[in-house]
Order: sequence, then C-alpha cells, then structure tokens
Amino acid sequence: MTEKKNNTQPETQHLFENNFAYITEDGKVLLKGNNLFEERTLGSVDPDSAEEKNKELKSAFEKLSEKVESFFEASSNLTDVDELESSFSKLIDEILSSDAIGDFESLVSSAKEKFSELTTPKEVADEPVEVTEMEPLEAAEKENSAEKEEVKTEEETSEVEPESTAAEGEVNVEINAKVETEKEPVKEEKQEEAEDVVAEEVEETAEDYYKKLAEKAETLSELADWAYATMEFENIDLKWSDGPETEGADIKPYRKKIDTLREALEEKKKAHYEEQKRIREENLEKKKDVLKQLKQIIDEEKWANTRDVARIKGRWEQIKPIPASEQEKLESSFNALLTTFEEHKVDRLVKQKQQEEDNLTGKLVILEKMEEFISSADEKADWNDLDKKLADYTRQFRRIGRVPIEKNQDTWDRFHAAQDSFHAMRFKYDTKYRKEIDKFTSKKKQLIDEAEALIDADDIAKASRKVNKLHRRWKKIGNLPQKDENEMWDRFKAATDAFNEKKSENIDQLREQEDENFNKKLGIIEKANELKESEEWEQTHKDFQKLMDQWKAVGPVPKRKSGKIWKKFKDAMDHFYDRRRDFFKEVKEERKDNLKEKEAVLDQLKELTSHENPIKAVELAKPLQEEFKKAGYVPIKHKNRMWKEYRETCDVIYERFRASKSAAQIVGKENVENFSPDDIADIKKKQDQADRLRKEINKLSGELIQMKESLSYFKPTGSGSTLLDDVKSRIDKAEQDINKKEEQLQKFEIEIDKIKRSN
Repeated sequence: MTEKKNNTQPETQHLFENNFAYITEDGKVLLKGNNLFEERTLGSVDPDSAEEKNKELKSAFEKLSEKVESFFEASSNLTDVDELESSFSKLIDEILSSDAIGDFESLVSSAKEKFSELTTPKEVADEPVEVTEMEPLEAAEKENSAEKEEVKTEEETSEVEPESTAAEGEVNVEINAKVETEKEPVKEEKQEEAEDVVAEEVEETAEDYYKKLAEKAETLSELADWAYATMEFENIDLKWSDGPETEGADIKPYRKKIDTLREALEEKKKAHYEEQKRIREENLEKKKDVLKQLKQIIDEEKWANTRDVARIKGRWEQIKPIPASEQEKLESSFNALLTTFEEHKVDRLVKQKQQEEDNLTGKLVILEKMEEFISSADEKADWNDLDKKLADYTRQFRRIGRVPIEKNQDTWDRFHAAQDSFHAMRFKYDTKYRKEIDKFTSKKKQLIDEAEALIDADDIAKASRKVNKLHRRWKKIGNLPQKDENEMWDRFKAATDAFNEKKSENIDQLREQEDENFNKKLGIIEKANELKESEEWEQTHKDFQKLMDQWKAVGPVPKRKSGKIWKKFKDAMDHFYDRRRDFFKEVKEERKDNLKEKEAVLDQLKELTSHENPIKAVELAKPLQEEFKKAGYVPIKHKNRMWKEYRETCDVIYERFRASKSAAQIVGKENVENFSPDDIADIKKKQDQADRLRKEINKLSGELIQMKESLSYFKPTGSGSTLLDDVKSRIDKAEQDINKKEEQLQKFEIEIDKIKRSN
C-alpha cells in the first residue's frame, strides 16, 4: 500500500478547477493530462454558464461508469475471447476520447482489472496460494483438512460418509468400488505433498523461525498503511509468544530489531497523523476564508459576479480534507450562501434579458441613423464633419451593453456594413482621406513583406524578436476601412504564423542560436565584471555604454536563462555605478569644504583692498592667492561666482599697488603724503579712463577730417547721390560720438580735479 498524497492545491484564478479539469476565465474548458492522455480542450462555454457546464461533464463521466458496468454484465456469458477483447478495446477508446470530467485513471484501471478476472481461466484463478507464514504442522493440517472437505463433498453425492485420520496419513472410506478407485490416487498424491511440506518445515530451526518474524517486521516498517502494519506487528508478537523453544539459540537481536522497528513505525505513524491534522487545520482556515469571500459577495449584493462565485466554488471543492467536526457546519453555511446567490442570480438574469432587449432597440435606432446620414452623403459633403458624426454614433453604439445572443451577430454585421459603406464613399470622394489610407496601406504592406521575408531567415532567434517588433509597429499604424483592415491583417498574421510554424519545426536550430547568443552575453558579462572595479569614472562609464549597445545587438537567449543572465550583467553595472555615485558624493562633500575654505581666503583678500599700505597689501595677498588656488574644486554652481569675486578683489589690490608706485607722477612728489592710497588709486583709474577717451577722440577726429575732405570729390548734381548721403551720415555720427566722448572726458577731468583739491 502507498501513502496517500496531500490533495491540497494552490489557489488558482480559474472559474473552476478540481483534480481532473479546470475552466479558464475566458470560458475555455480543459481536461488535465494524466498517465492515459495529455491535457486537451473539451470546448468553451459562456463564463456565466461555467457551473452548468461542469455539472454536465461530470454527469457524462457518471454515464461512462454506468456503461462500463453494463459492458461486464452483458459480457459475463460471452465465450469468444477475441470478440470480447475487441469489444473491450473499443470501450477503452471510447472512454479516453469522451468529453467528460472525472477520474479516468481509476475508471480504466478498474475496468482492466475486471476484464482480467473475466478472461482468466478458472483453474488459474483457483490455484492455491503458497503458505509462508503458518507454522509447519498448522500448514499441513490445513492442507489435509482441505483435502478431506473436497473428498467429503464428492462422497456426499453417493450418500457415503468417510472417516479420515490425518495424523497417521491414512484414509478409511466406506464407499463403492468405483468411487474408491477414482478418489484414492488423488488422496494419496495430496497426502504425500502434505507429508513433504511437514518434513521440510520440521527442518526449519527455531532461530530461522524468529529470524523470519524479524524480517517480516522489517517489511512492515516500510508500509504507510498504519492500521495494517500495527495489526501485523501484534500478530508477530503472538507468533513470538507461541514460537518454538530456542534450543540455546540467541534470539535477543531479533526481538530488539522487532521492537526498534515497531517504535520507528509508531513515530512515523504519529508524525503522519500530526501532519494530517495540520493539513486539516490549514484547509479549515482556507475554507473559512473562501466562505468569507462568498459572504462578502452576498452582503454587497454583487449578483453579477458569476465568475467570482464559480471560481470560489472551484476553490471550495479543491480544499480537502478538513476536521470532520467542522465539515457539516461549513458545508451547510456555504450551500446556504450559494442558494441565496442563485436565487438573486435568477432575478438578475431576468432583468438582464429585459435589458438586452432594450439594448437591442437602442442599437437598432443608432444603426438607422447611421445608414440614413451615410446614404445622404455625396462628393460635396464635409467629410471631416461626417467622420465626427460617425465616430459619435460609433461611441453610442459601443456604449450600449449586450443584446440577446441570437441577435448579436446580425447587429454587428449591420454595424460593420454601415462603416464599410461610409469608408468606401469617403475613399471615393475625399482626396485627403484617400492619401492617408494609401499611406497606411503602404506601411502595412511593407510590414507584411518584412514578415514574409522572415520565413526564409537563417537566424531564427533574431527573426523571432523581429516578429514581435513587427506586431508592435502594426498596432501603431492607423486603421484602414474594416474590410481592407481584415484582409491586410489576415495576410500579416498568415506570414507571422508561417514563421512561428517554421520556428517550431526548427526548434533545435533556434536553441543553438539562442545558446550562441547566451555565450556572447556571457562574454559581455565577463568584460563588465572586469570593469566594475575601475576608478576611471568617465572612461569606464563610456565603456559600459558600449557594452550595453553590444548587449542589445545580440539576439535572444533561452527564455529560462534570460532573467538570470540579465541580472548578472545589471549587477556588474550597478556595482560600478554605485561606486561612482559614492565617489562623487564624497567629491561633492569635499567640494563643499573647498568652497568654505575659498570663501574664508576671499574674505581675507577683501580686507586687503582697504589696507593702508597698498605695497604691503600685495605682499600679504600673494600667499592668500596660492592658498585660494590649492583649495581645489568647488561645487559647479559656485565656480563662476567665486572666480569673479576673486578676480575683482585681486584687481583692486593690484590697482592700488600700481597707483601707489606711480603716485609721484600722478599727484606730484611733494603731494604724495597728502593723498590716501585709495584716492591715488581712484585718480589713476580715472586718468587711465580719460587717456583712453582722448585716444578714441583723436582717432575719430582724424577719420572725421578724412570724410570731410572726401566731400570735395563729389560733383554737384540735380539728383541725389546714395554714396554722398552715406558719407554725410557717417560724418554726422562721428561728430556725435566725438561730442559724447568729449563730455565724458570733461567729466573725468572734473572728478580728478575735485579729488586733488579735496586734499
């Protein structure tokens, strides 16, 4: 016997599922594969009718079971074995091909066992079973007893009662000569066999007897049928106590072995029952949770959640076993909730049918309006306006819910016919639309050509990836009129389907290409691992970008390895970029410190701009300048500001220094002591600006003289001269610039004179 499997199963998202079949959310009914056949589809069903379909298929399986029983009842009197085998073979084929839900393995196995019994010859079936565990004398006595019963039965027909003595091996029978002649050889033969068995078993030693008990205990310890094994261990104890004298043999090891094996069995049995108890408790909690879900649907009055309820029912049936004390109570609660849902579902279905009729009326009204405005359109129509109108009608049509199923197809056919009629007329009369459709058609034809070309591609792996891209590009192209769209799509799908079929036929080649791509990507990962510890941040960043481009260029790898290999590559990149980020984070902190240091140096330099001794200020400024430069980089957003402030501060210091050096020239040697360094620096600065203005005035004055002299080259005419006008305009501008600069020069001279007089 084998241990029973834990039949708890993981939760699914199917409408229904048990050990033999399941119904998907879109209503597809699938029979699970087993040792007899692979998984197959039994059909499809409206999700709202999933429960009814499940009951129908289960009922079909019950009928198969009844058919098997009927077969054996009808076959019990058949004698032609070939005919019987042929009929049975047909029955098995019919079972395996039937659309039903149930335990096909058990049904077929049971049928084959019955068929074997039916076709096994009686003399083989009645052949005695070898006795291995009886005591020697007990076995012999039972065999003699069986012989006597056989003889007695036969002799009763002749009204003769025999007497037998098994111990002496003699049989005294008072019957007529004919019966005695026929029976005596049989009795003598079996008597001899019994004596042989006794003789052989008498030779068995006491140690062999107890050794066999220990060996049997070892066999029992491997069983998972705990009740049977426990009972047999008790039988071993009884046989041990009734066993023969040991005659000096040491049988303690056998006894110890039996006791040890019994203890191990008890431990296994205890663990098994504890595990079963745990499973039942877990299943109880799961069922309570499922019950809670169903109750929530009822409480919230979600009577349209037929799929959810079907899924809940499937889940409920999957969860077993649970504690027996809770079984009836839970089933009662669950069935009560189901009944409540079913009652309200019926009411909802009635309302739904009425709503479907109302929806049909609404859709027919919209169709009439569509057909009316389409029939009135001509070449003078505003097609953009009509297109908006059609789109509005389409939205209204699609917004309306379901119609009776028997009217659904006709309604949609009429809707698509109206759309096709509109697009055909627009294509005929609207030039812009015709160009747009031609463009869409051209693009889709190109995709079809590319898809068809992939059928002959050598690199199936890359072609497979390209097929997926073609599908994405197809979706981005605008739609054609429905009829044309369907035709183009059929061609495109036929091409991609043909490629997929080729891919399936050349799966080995695809695997080879994917493995080759896999090895290429391993090489890229190896390079990435070599780079990940680099501290050449910018160059390594560029190298990783190149590796990423190479990675993308390599074709697909085996799907089961894709995630793992990408993770390895990404881990290498992440390692480098984490280090790079940490480095620049430290650099950022360091640059903040540099900024503080430079700001402190700049403050000291600014103090020197007002130092009483400009020459001494320069001497103090030089080491501060070196310190400023050694402070290192600052955050990029402060770089320009800091450098500007630094240059301006240094310029002031050195201007004062230069002014101090030429103070005698500026204010006279005898007046140097009367002027402060700042006044001298200010005077020098203004003098420099005044000197620049004088140079500019002199230059402009020279140019002005030349332009005025050039006027003499122009002869007077009655009509205007463009060139002459241009020269006069330039003269006017030069005179204005000279006047402006002379005013600025005069202002500087006044300011310089004012500073000198104030001292």
